[in-house]
Amino acid sequence: MAEIVPCTELHPIPDGEVRLLGAVRTVTGAMTRVDVPGARVLVDCGVPQGADGRGFRLPDAASEAHALVLTHGHLDHIGSIPTLLDRGFDGPIYATAPTLEITALSLEDGLGLQGAAPREIERVLGRFRALAKPVPYDRAFDVRGATVAFREAGHLLGSASVELRRGRSRVVLSGDLGRPDSPILRDPNTEWARDVGPVDLLVMESTYGSREHAHDHARISRDLEAILRSAVQRGGHVLVPAFAVGRTQVLLWFIDDLVESGRVPRIPVAIDTPMGLAVTDTYQRFRKLYDKESLAKLARGDDPLDFTELFAVHRGKDSRRLLDHDGALVVIAGSGMCTGGRIVNHLIEGLPDPRTTVLFVGHQAEGTPGARILAAKGRGGRVQVGDREVEVRAEIAVLKGLSAHADRKELTAWMNHLPGLARVALHHGDEEAQRSFAAYAG
Repeated sequence: MAEIVPCTELHPIPDGEVRLLGAVRTVTGAMTRVDVPGARVLVDCGVPQGADGRGFRLPDAASEAHALVLTHGHLDHIGSIPTLLDRGFDGPIYATAPTLEITALSLEDGLGLQGAAPREIERVLGRFRALAKPVPYDRAFDVRGATVAFREAGHLLGSASVELRRGRSRVVLSGDLGRPDSPILRDPNTEWARDVGPVDLLVMESTYGSREHAHDHARISRDLEAILRSAVQRGGHVLVPAFAVGRTQVLLWFIDDLVESGRVPRIPVAIDTPMGLAVTDTYQRFRKLYDKESLAKLARGDDPLDFTELFAVHRGKDSRRLLDHDGALVVIAGSGMCTGGRIVNHLIEGLPDPRTTVLFVGHQAEGTPGARILAAKGRGGRVQVGDREVEVRAEIAVLKGLSAHADRKELTAWMNHLPGLARVALHHGDEEAQRSFAAYAG
């Protein structure tokens, strides 16, 4: 049985070492360096979010890597790339083609929220694109003598686990692992070659290492149906602070299913996030990576990410016009933790109105406005949103089960497919989640 090690930075392998540079005891900020003879490979270059990011500084060891390999395009895995580039990194950046596209969109959006000038944003994106090298799933590529390959992870369009081999060492880095049978995407890969030696080390995420998801897709659909029906009856807006990358697209899939089946009234749905629109376009262009169910829908003429009542809000002035819409309306707007973006104006206007529903569909990190709004659930009071303090009279709802992270049972099942696994280094989870998973699966 593999040794499972939580909350530990340094892990030996036969021909080198693996060092966790980020997300060692927290959920966000994934960054790992794999050192083997001739090659220092940085896997992900994330930025910690919320309270996790206080005092964060990019480790010097990240800048010393020969190459950067990305598992997917969420900011907590790619958000430190601009700093890495500013420090002089000029090595190749490997990822699947969808990941490179989503990474560029995420960097552009993140830099814009930080107040970077358009010329600075274009400079960073230009350098990133010059170094980017797309690689398909399951096609091995060479990094200074190390053999690397991407395996499907099922977390986000283009998301991957990373397998690296060099000499006597074989390392797998899970990236973020999706749940089996999730909408739109294929399941995480469980087919691993057994004729190239055992896996010496697995670096595995543990976001939900202490629990199991209580909601299957049927339950998610029923809960969302009830929330939308209630909102229609009250005649108010449903404000969804949505993560533009991944969560928005899954939410659209569920709404489309409810609308097309007639289970909810034909309520207008506005995608009021330029980032969300751009990522949805990327999903549409890489449909070949959809799962069988979504491909079957497309074959029947039902686009799972589009329906008659869905409309896009491209311009800021059109976003403001939504505030004057009388009657039921779903507004999907960024950012997911209410830290900025167009959701802020909607919340300032909608939180004091008891007809409004604020629907959270993802994790709210400690210290974010989203977490403060959740804390006000059921007790009212006032919260700071943007530069305003507003009263909370709206209905606060949480749609559970939409997480794109495998739970402890699903993590264990995935891990058990790795041949000859000797050691598991946990990261991307808080201390309690890591230690709980080690006790559960060890």
